[in-house]
Amino acid sequence: MWEIEFFLLPSGRCPVDEFLSTLDKKTDMPYIDHSLSLLEEYGYKLRRPHAAPLRDKISELRVKTINGKFRLLYFFFDRDKIILTNGFKKKQGPVSNSHINKAIRYRNIYIERD
Repeated sequence: MWEIEFFLLPSGRCPVDEFLSTLDKKTDMPYIDHSLSLLEEYGYKLRRPHAAPLRDKISELRVKTINGKFRLLYFFFDRDKIILTNGFKKKQGPVSNSHINKAIRYRNIYIERD
Protein backbone atom coordinates (compact mmCIF):
# COMPACT_ATOMS: atom_id res chain seq x y z
CA MET A 1 0.00 0.00 0.00
CA TRP A 2 1.27 3.42 -0.96
CA GLU A 3 0.96 6.61 1.06
CA ILE A 4 -0.47 9.58 -0.83
CA GLU A 5 0.66 13.04 0.21
CA PHE A 6 -0.41 16.44 -1.14
CA PHE A 7 2.48 18.77 -1.95
CA LEU A 8 2.61 21.98 0.10
CA LEU A 9 4.25 25.13 -1.20
CA PRO A 10 6.67 26.92 1.16
CA SER A 11 3.85 29.43 1.79
CA GLY A 12 1.67 26.59 3.12
CA ARG A 13 -0.70 26.62 0.13
CA CYS A 14 -1.73 23.23 -1.27
CA PRO A 15 -2.30 23.35 -5.06
CA VAL A 16 -4.09 19.98 -5.13
CA ASP A 17 -6.47 20.94 -2.32
CA GLU A 18 -7.18 24.23 -4.04
CA PHE A 19 -7.99 22.43 -7.29
CA LEU A 20 -10.14 19.76 -5.62
CA SER A 21 -12.13 22.42 -3.78
CA THR A 22 -13.34 23.71 -7.18
CA LEU A 23 -14.89 20.35 -8.13
CA ASP A 24 -18.45 19.24 -7.51
CA LYS A 25 -18.62 17.10 -4.38
CA LYS A 26 -21.45 14.90 -5.68
CA THR A 27 -20.55 14.40 -9.33
CA ASP A 28 -16.73 14.69 -9.44
CA MET A 29 -15.31 13.78 -6.05
CA PRO A 30 -16.53 10.16 -5.95
CA TYR A 31 -14.56 9.50 -9.14
CA ILE A 32 -11.52 11.37 -7.82
CA ASP A 33 -11.67 9.41 -4.54
CA HIS A 34 -11.97 6.11 -6.41
CA SER A 35 -8.98 6.94 -8.61
CA LEU A 36 -6.91 7.97 -5.59
CA SER A 37 -7.79 4.66 -3.92
CA LEU A 38 -6.59 2.76 -6.99
CA LEU A 39 -3.35 4.76 -7.03
CA GLU A 40 -2.85 4.13 -3.32
CA GLU A 41 -3.36 0.40 -3.83
CA TYR A 42 -1.42 -0.19 -7.06
CA GLY A 43 1.20 2.57 -7.16
CA TYR A 44 3.63 1.96 -10.04
CA LYS A 45 1.46 -0.84 -11.39
CA LEU A 46 -1.53 1.41 -12.11
CA ARG A 47 -1.70 2.01 -15.87
CA ARG A 48 -4.04 3.35 -18.54
CA PRO A 49 -6.84 4.17 -18.50
CA HIS A 50 -6.31 5.22 -14.84
CA ALA A 51 -2.74 6.52 -14.89
CA ALA A 52 0.07 7.19 -17.33
CA PRO A 53 3.68 8.36 -17.19
CA LEU A 54 4.32 11.77 -18.75
CA ARG A 55 8.00 12.78 -18.60
CA ASP A 56 10.81 13.47 -16.14
CA LYS A 57 9.34 11.02 -13.60
CA ILE A 58 6.01 12.87 -13.52
CA SER A 59 2.85 10.81 -14.02
CA GLU A 60 -0.82 11.66 -14.41
CA LEU A 61 -3.85 10.25 -12.64
CA ARG A 62 -6.62 10.29 -15.24
CA VAL A 63 -10.19 10.85 -14.03
CA LYS A 64 -13.29 11.15 -16.19
CA THR A 65 -16.62 12.37 -14.78
CA ILE A 66 -19.82 13.69 -16.30
CA ASN A 67 -18.32 17.18 -15.94
CA GLY A 68 -15.20 16.42 -17.95
CA LYS A 69 -11.73 14.95 -17.75
CA PHE A 70 -9.46 15.82 -14.86
CA ARG A 71 -5.79 15.19 -14.23
CA LEU A 72 -3.78 15.03 -11.02
CA LEU A 73 -0.02 15.03 -11.54
CA TYR A 74 2.28 13.17 -9.17
CA PHE A 75 5.65 11.58 -8.61
CA PHE A 76 6.93 8.68 -6.56
CA PHE A 77 9.18 9.39 -3.59
CA ASP A 78 11.18 6.90 -1.53
CA ARG A 79 9.72 3.42 -1.64
CA ASP A 80 6.20 4.07 -0.48
CA LYS A 81 5.11 7.67 -1.12
CA ILE A 82 3.19 9.26 -3.94
CA ILE A 83 3.29 13.06 -3.92
CA LEU A 84 0.42 14.80 -5.72
CA THR A 85 1.62 18.13 -7.06
CA ASN A 86 -1.16 19.82 -9.02
CA GLY A 87 -4.46 19.21 -10.76
CA PHE A 88 -6.49 20.67 -13.60
CA LYS A 89 -9.42 20.11 -15.92
CA LYS A 90 -8.19 18.53 -19.12
CA LYS A 91 -8.96 20.18 -22.42
CA GLN A 92 -7.95 18.72 -25.79
CA GLY A 93 -4.67 17.14 -26.75
CA PRO A 94 -1.82 16.01 -24.53
CA VAL A 95 -1.10 17.44 -21.09
CA SER A 96 0.50 20.85 -21.60
CA ASN A 97 4.16 21.43 -20.85
CA SER A 98 3.19 24.20 -18.41
CA HIS A 99 1.35 21.71 -16.17
CA ILE A 100 4.20 19.19 -16.36
CA ASN A 101 6.84 21.88 -15.73
CA LYS A 102 4.89 23.06 -12.67
CA ALA A 103 4.87 19.48 -11.33
CA ILE A 104 8.62 19.23 -11.93
CA ARG A 105 9.21 22.53 -10.08
CA TYR A 106 7.11 21.30 -7.18
CA ARG A 107 8.98 17.97 -7.12
CA ASN A 108 12.29 19.83 -6.97
CA ILE A 109 11.06 21.98 -4.07
CA TYR A 110 9.82 18.85 -2.27
CA ILE A 111 13.12 17.00 -2.71
CA GLU A 112 15.20 20.00 -1.59
CA ARG A 113 13.09 20.32 1.57
CA ASP A 114 13.24 16.65 2.49
